[in-house]
Amino acid sequence: MINTKLILVEGIPGSGKSTLAQFIVYTLTRQGIPCRWWYEEEKNHPVYVFHDRETLERTVELLTTGKYQQVVEEATQRWESFAQALSSSGTVVVLDGCLFGYLTWSLLPLDIPPTEISDYLTRVERILAGVNPCLIYLYQQDVAVALDKIFQRRGEESRARLIAQATESAYGEHRNLGGFEGTVAFWRDFRSLIEAAYMRYNAPKLALENSAGDWPVYERDVLDFLDLDVQEDTSIFSHELERYVGTYWHEGGEGIQVSCQVQLENNSLIIDGVPQVWPRTGLIPRVRTTFAVESLPFLVTFEEGARGVIDRMNITGPELLSGTVDCIFRRREVL
Repeated sequence: MINTKLILVEGIPGSGKSTLAQFIVYTLTRQGIPCRWWYEEEKNHPVYVFHDRETLERTVELLTTGKYQQVVEEATQRWESFAQALSSSGTVVVLDGCLFGYLTWSLLPLDIPPTEISDYLTRVERILAGVNPCLIYLYQQDVAVALDKIFQRRGEESRARLIAQATESAYGEHRNLGGFEGTVAFWRDFRSLIEAAYMRYNAPKLALENSAGDWPVYERDVLDFLDLDVQEDTSIFSHELERYVGTYWHEGGEGIQVSCQVQLENNSLIIDGVPQVWPRTGLIPRVRTTFAVESLPFLVTFEEGARGVIDRMNITGPELLSGTVDCIFRRREVL
């Protein structure tokens, strides 16, 4: 493997950062390399200046009241502490959306001068030099098409949120950005900013244009870049997957039943309706009855009842800023 303790995966929202980070960590684990993936929405993230709703609200207040430099300094200190701890660790850490994302996504909407954002990124790069970081940058030539795909996958709520974040920001209002076209313009500008940072980045790096969605090809390119062995296919035949298909439920707050569906589509399982999981998200085979939730740090484990039939589904994963995903779903109408 390449000599590194830190793998940074960057790109605009929906570019496949978490999908690739998940693949990298799985590959490292199977090759016996100690590793840790810090998902960008995970609670107690080591480089974030906030760790819960209260500290997040404080950070937002500082940013929106003109005290963004205080946040930048706090963020820089967090990077320093993280790098110091990582340098004495035997673990490879994978971060998605933390260098070019994270604070940068907050500074640009505030219309902070690009020179100040670039200065911050340069400081972080210098801090990380001691852990030999490597950078993988995912990009798409046509931002409009890329955003449209994101909205189709994540649903109308995500579409409305991203459009509002871009067009109702200080950056968007100062440029009269509106609607989907204004959102595209915002992320084009952001891409120009981080591409300039990528060009300046003085460490091992790889840029991948991934508009075609050919993930097996991209994964091989990443394995070559990281000098890792190719893993064998872990796909499962359709007739084996059919036993997991069905409707599952659990009792949520105030006794309200929450239902989700596990379906078979193109020889793969998809799950739909689980809180904190995007609609119609793929399940990736791992070991026996355990599957990873595509692009998320969650595992789904199916359990058999007394008759050897799948009758429940356990979902586990780290706590996110928005809450925990851990839950047991029971299967309806087990035959």
